[in-house]
Formats: sequence, C-alpha cells, structure tokens
Amino acid sequence: MQDCDEKIATTKDEIRDATRNAKAQLCYAEKWISATAEAVDLRFQIKPTPLPNENHERRVHGEIARTYKLQTKEREELLEHWKIRYAENTARISRHVTEQREKLRVTSARRLELQKLYNLHAGEMRAWQTFKRERAARLAREERAKAAATRIQSWWRGMMVRRALGAFKHLRNSKKSAVKKKK
Repeated sequence: MQDCDEKIATTKDEIRDATRNAKAQLCYAEKWISATAEAVDLRFQIKPTPLPNENHERRVHGEIARTYKLQTKEREELLEHWKIRYAENTARISRHVTEQREKLRVTSARRLELQKLYNLHAGEMRAWQTFKRERAARLAREERAKAAATRIQSWWRGMMVRRALGAFKHLRNSKKSAVKKKK
C-alpha cells in the first residue's frame, strides 16, 4: 500500500511538471508568433522616403564640390611647403656633408703626418734601445775584463812579493830576519 501511495505521488508530480512545462512552451510559442507578426506588420508599415528635391541636390553637390576644392588647395599648399622644406634640408645636409668631408680630409692628413712622426720616433727609440743594450753589454764586458785584470795583477803582485822579485827585492833580506827573530 505504501508503495502504491509513493507511485501515485510520483506520478502526480510528473503530471504536474509536464503540465507546467507544456504551459511554458505554449506561452513561449504564442509570444514568438506575436513578435513575428509585429515584425511583419512593421515591415509593411514603413513607407519609403521620397526622393529629395532638385534644389536640395544642387546645394549638397555645391557644398561637396567646395569641400573637395578646399581640401585640394590645402593639399597643394602642403605639397609646396614640403617641397621647399625638402630643398632647404637637402641643401643644409649637403653643406654639412661637405664640411665633414673637409674635416675628414684635414684629419686624415694630420694623422698621416703624425704617423710619419711616430715612425721616425719609433726608429729613434729602437736605435736608443739598441744603443743601451750594446752599452750595457760593453760595460759588462769591460767590468769583467777589469775584474780579470785586477785578479791577474793581484796574483802577479803576490807572486812578486812572495818571491821577492823586481821592485820587491829588498824584501828578501827583511823576510829572513823576520823569520830568525821568531825562533
């Protein structure tokens, strides 16, 4: 029994929902039909506008013609202005390029002069460096020769003194007496 009551309640709800949906769809369809009918009525109610009169056409044509003439005149004036400006700018740029070319020529000539001077000084510097190296080598050779000569002279003098030869002959007698005194 309870199952039957539930089925009946469910069926009643479904019928109620279906009825409401059908009413909503019917209402929507009626409104759509009435809107379409109004659109058709409006389409047929609009009357075409009559053609403008001849005086109005002439006046509009005259205004458009004057506007075109005015715009053409303005464009021609702008064209002349820009032609003049272009000529002035090209002349100014040409002068500037000529000045820069002259500066470049002077600078290049000066750089060549300085390069020659630098090369001359570089040769002098190389010669000076070579002279310094040769002088240092010569001084070192002379120093070694002087040191060697000093060593040889001191050795020779020592030999002369020990053997009492040459200018040191007088030492021969004084050596013996110095040795005897020690004994």
